Amino acid sequence: MKKLDIKIPLIHIISIIVFFIVVNLIIGKETQGKNELSELLYSISFFMTNDFVSIILVILLFAPLPLLIFSFFKKRKDLIKGFSISTLISIILIMIANFS
Repeated sequence: MKKLDIKIPLIHIISIIVFFIVVNLIIGKETQGKNELSELLYSISFFMTNDFVSIILVILLFAPLPLLIFSFFKKRKDLIKGFSISTLISIILIMIANFS
């Protein structure tokens, strides 16, 4: 069961990284050759206008928490460890986004 402890956070981290790379490529393509202020404004409006992308971001950031609670009820220690790490990663990413 040791491998499941490691796989859950790795899958979570990889999915978040892939999501951010795709979003940054889209934003970079649309703001190519423009200054930083217009890039910042476009990135803010990008998430406000694209509901689907915003929903995916929310799911990626908040999905580990209910799964962690579910794993407590099932009393699976491997899932508890994996989802705990994933939840901490999500909390850290949310804090970085809020304070930057």
